[in-house]
Amino acid sequence: MRKNLIKNVLLIIAIISFLFISTALLSCRKKEITHGDLTKIKGLLYKNGIKTPFTGREKAKLQGRIIEYNVVDGVKNGDFKISYSEGKPEIVGQMVNDKNEGHWKYYYESLQVESEGNFRNDLADGNWIWYYPDGKMKEEGNFIAGKRDGKWITYEENGKVSSEIKYKNGELIIK
Repeated sequence: MRKNLIKNVLLIIAIISFLFISTALLSCRKKEITHGDLTKIKGLLYKNGIKTPFTGREKAKLQGRIIEYNVVDGVKNGDFKISYSEGKPEIVGQMVNDKNEGHWKYYYESLQVESEGNFRNDLADGNWIWYYPDGKMKEEGNFIAGKRDGKWITYEENGKVSSEIKYKNGELIIK
């Protein structure tokens, strides 16, 4: 009993850490930043020295990673990708009007999918799944407008269910 409690606490800490790191990586796009040849001014991206908003594909290095995305009239729209320094994908998704939209995947350096799910209007929405490095399912659950909702199941590496937790609008309701 105590062993399962410790495992669940460690798992919750790992999940919170993952969400914090993912949010930190993705939130860098909301700041007024200069990198590569682009500068963000009043919410629009401009090529340095040009007075009209940029349209094209941006590729730059940011915190030891390679970041690539499409820009239309100064706004991120289309494919978005962050790669490890060797070019292997780390995060792949779509942007619509500077917001995360649609299906996103996060990868381990081994190229195995680490997690995947959907965004709607920049918030996690729908079913999300996390995987162990060997590809076996680690956790799955549903988000509604960025908040956990419904049954969340955590699996041990051998595939056995280790916990089932229910949420309603982001609040824990049944353990």
